[in-house]
Amino acid sequence: MVCLVLIALWRYQITSSLPLSVDEAYYVAWSKSLDWGYWTKPPLIAWAIALARGLFGESPGAVRAVTLWAFAYTSSVLMLLVYRMGGSVRAACTAALLFATLPLSAFYGVAATTDALLLACWSSAMLCLWLALEGKRWAWPLLGLAFGLGLLAKYNMLVFGVSALLVLLHPAWRHHWKTAGPYWALGAALLVFSPNVVWNLTHQMPTFAHTASYSHGADMQLKWGALGKFLAEQWLIGNPVLVGACLLALRQFAHKPERSNWFLMASGLPILAVIAAQALLAKANANWAAPAYLGLGLLGAAYLWERFSLKWVVLALVLNLTFAAGLYHFQTLVAKPLGMKVNNHSDPYWTLRNWPSFVQEVQMLLAADSDRPEWRVASEDRAVLAQVQAVLNLPPHSALGWALGGQPDNHFDQHFPLPENPQQAVLLITSAGPAQVKKAFPNAVFVKEILSEQIPNRPLVYQAWWLGPH
Repeated sequence: MVCLVLIALWRYQITSSLPLSVDEAYYVAWSKSLDWGYWTKPPLIAWAIALARGLFGESPGAVRAVTLWAFAYTSSVLMLLVYRMGGSVRAACTAALLFATLPLSAFYGVAATTDALLLACWSSAMLCLWLALEGKRWAWPLLGLAFGLGLLAKYNMLVFGVSALLVLLHPAWRHHWKTAGPYWALGAALLVFSPNVVWNLTHQMPTFAHTASYSHGADMQLKWGALGKFLAEQWLIGNPVLVGACLLALRQFAHKPERSNWFLMASGLPILAVIAAQALLAKANANWAAPAYLGLGLLGAAYLWERFSLKWVVLALVLNLTFAAGLYHFQTLVAKPLGMKVNNHSDPYWTLRNWPSFVQEVQMLLAADSDRPEWRVASEDRAVLAQVQAVLNLPPHSALGWALGGQPDNHFDQHFPLPENPQQAVLLITSAGPAQVKKAFPNAVFVKEILSEQIPNRPLVYQAWWLGPH
């Protein structure tokens, strides 16, 4: 536990000094308008950030407290699961530490993402399922609660249902189908998840449609290169030593697996197979298969612990920590010693760097108009609105979406649309050309171009216009 706390403190030191990413700022905007669903994701990330902001304030470190807690919690749950499955205290602690330091955890453990909450819910569901299989009847409703909350974090949690089904197909556990437990779990999950379903049905299905859009690129042509890239990424984010141990374990246990090995394989293989198929048919990001490392990572860790010497476990940990140190202190440990110039290749956080000076420029324009009772900003770009609103801590109705295509395309367009004839002064920040702006708003007054180029080869360039009475 001490190691998990130290890792969390290390990550807090890093995260508190980094600007918010576009997605993080977008989630902050959601957290200012709590609801049962949002444009691209279910609501748990917004609820969690709202709680973190209420407890710790508006800083980036406060927003990312969600992730710091979630990864520490997930590692602790995995430690308890290994112990309950018959592992020693040392093996349980080692498994937890390996997961906590994975490249996957290092990379996604410093940003407020839906993956962190998904992993927390998935690991909780695994623990509850194991306890239920041990005969703890009270664990079935808790399994449903964890499953339902996972669906409110990310729809990928649906695949856990397949994992649970495979687990219960094992001969030692088939008798549970004749008990009320699995059906209590299913009922609890549906109860928890149903408000999000209702929200989608009453809001033109935005989240479901967005999730389904990931498969729109699917066609009859198989994308073997994309699949190869996805699998290579899994080797990286899962640690080559641990992934290699997992493959050896799968090869050995596939034919006659013990109950614990069956449980871990069933917990990880379905989500990996689903996302690999997604990569082959359409597209897939490496993190979409992250829950696979909860089951398969434990399988690989157990194999390392039982079949190899301690030095292989130490090597895996060293590789994890080396990756984390290089990622968190890239400028000091890599860029400066090698004389690398600042660009999108020499800074892992380059997508964050331009936003602070950009928002400062916007703030100066707003402050120059100091007689206005409140600031209102509009844009067709959700990134602009999210960053300005989050950094300046503007209320929800101060960020207005300009739906250039005529149909809502994001949270701001949906809930806070820009009026055709604004009755209050609005600062429009856009990449649209002057003719397009003037066509939509004939009385618009050009202010200036906003340029931020902290990363010179990837600058932010927008035009600022005043709309409405000015």
